[in-house]
Order: sequence, then C-alpha cells, then structure tokens
Amino acid sequence: MVLSDTFLNYLTTAFIVLGALLIVFWLSLIVWTYRDMRSRSRDVFAQVLSAFLVALLPGVGILIYLLLRPAETLTESFEKALLEEALLQEIEKKPHCPGCSRIVQDDWQICPYCHVKLKRPCNQCNKLIELQWTICPYCAHVQTETNETSLPIEEERLTADKTQQSWIVSD
Repeated sequence: MVLSDTFLNYLTTAFIVLGALLIVFWLSLIVWTYRDMRSRSRDVFAQVLSAFLVALLPGVGILIYLLLRPAETLTESFEKALLEEALLQEIEKKPHCPGCSRIVQDDWQICPYCHVKLKRPCNQCNKLIELQWTICPYCAHVQTETNETSLPIEEERLTADKTQQSWIVSD
C-alpha cells in the first residue's frame, strides 16, 4: 500500500500549518506572560524571568508561571489600598466618646451610652464648644466655667445631691 504523492503533500502541509500554529501559540503565551507579569510586578527581572521560563519550558513553563505569579495586579492592589485608606479616614473623622469609645454625633452634649459630658454650651451664644476651651470660637466670649470635667452624669448628680444634703444639715 503506497501512499500517493498528493496525500503526502496534504499531510506535510497540514503538519507545517499545525507546527506554525503551535509556534504562534507558544510565542503568544510568552508575550501574554510578559504582559501579565508587567501588570503584577514592577520588578523588571521578574518580568523577564517569567517570560524566559515560558519560552524555555513550552508546556510546563506556563503552568509554573500560573502557580507562582502574584495573586493580584498592581491596579487591584492600588485600588485596595485606596479603599482601605478611605475607610480609615472615614473612621477617623467620626468623633468618639472618651468614656466608652463609641461613635458620637458632633452636636451631642453627653454620650447617650455612658453619660459622659462631651461638650457644653457657650455662656453667651449657647453654641456647643469643647469642655476645655476657655473662649468661644463663635462669639469670642470668655468662658467663666473652665473647671468642668467629663464626669458621667450620675456622678455629677451624686455630687450635687451630697452638696445639697450638706447645706440642709448645716442649716
């Protein structure tokens, strides 16, 4: 059984086309590996090494690269860092109670959870100011009550009750 020359020519042409397609596929894997590594690392040595790995080990090189490549791209890590920074800034912006460390509103005078005094009204304009401020930033009025502390409301009531009881006893 002798194969005809035309069949051998077709077979040869098919192998040449198949070989050319495999070579183009192999080269495209090298280029893809280099571009993918560029998007995942700034290290030029790692970029070139990964491309050479795929070039020198055609079948296994791409599998090794896929196993060892960084998990996220530089863009993904940058976006993740931006998101974390935005969340941290959002958390830091919100005021916290010095007594229980819960988030409180800017316009609260006392903490509704632990009853710590947060701010006090100005003697002149009644706008809320910080406890330690000696002058109102809104009306420039000097505050006379500078000895206020951030005691819980119950402790202030107990102190006031003791003071009233001592006055009653002394009369």
